[in-house]
Amino acid sequence: MSEPIGEIGSVEDLMKVLASEGGPETRWYRGHADVSWTLIPSLARKREWIESEILLLKKFKQNAIPRIAAPLGSEWDWLFLAQHHGLPTRLLDWSENPLIGLYFACEYDAGADGRFWILRPNDLNEKSSPGSPGILLFGHDRILDNYLPEEARSPSPIQPPVAAVAARSFGRIVAQSGTFTICHRSFEPLENMHEGTYLESHSIPLARKAFIREQLKVLGINAMTVYPDLTHLAEYVKSEF
Repeated sequence: MSEPIGEIGSVEDLMKVLASEGGPETRWYRGHADVSWTLIPSLARKREWIESEILLLKKFKQNAIPRIAAPLGSEWDWLFLAQHHGLPTRLLDWSENPLIGLYFACEYDAGADGRFWILRPNDLNEKSSPGSPGILLFGHDRILDNYLPEEARSPSPIQPPVAAVAARSFGRIVAQSGTFTICHRSFEPLENMHEGTYLESHSIPLARKAFIREQLKVLGINAMTVYPDLTHLAEYVKSEF
């Protein structure tokens, strides 16, 4: 597993990291509350989830339809909805906003240092799918159809993970400036693929998490803005008193 190359103890430290990156290259960000966590999608965290992937999604669809405002347009929309409500999927969330990544690294103390990840999605796709048109778009680039649950389970060649964006039709994707990586049949941690040459990370000391949360709150990054639902709104308002 690749080790963090530096440490972030404040928003000012984050700005220095971003300034040192330089250049116009696209970068995405992700935060882990525990520095030891690897970059694997939620589906890969239990064998029984992998084995029951199709059934999980069917059960979700069966019971979600009465709870959503309008019919969903595609199988991808169902996966995005399921992902953002905690159902295990092949998707791994990233953000175009570094402050969102920092928020997730500090959201919980978790009794451990956090970790702030930086991904260069174009570099990942260049290695995973040479000749692909840069960052892929769900529902547009047909290569992604191979990663749908039904297709990924077919006896086709195993594909490496790729980076892709989605139409922002869900509140959480909008609020979190959300983007994704998605895996095929291999659930190897992303940092181990292609020797991790498109990734870097920085640790977040446990003792600095509360301070960073306060800094982010001043900048308008908090549970109310990151999670646009009434439950988190109520929790945030309650915490203020």
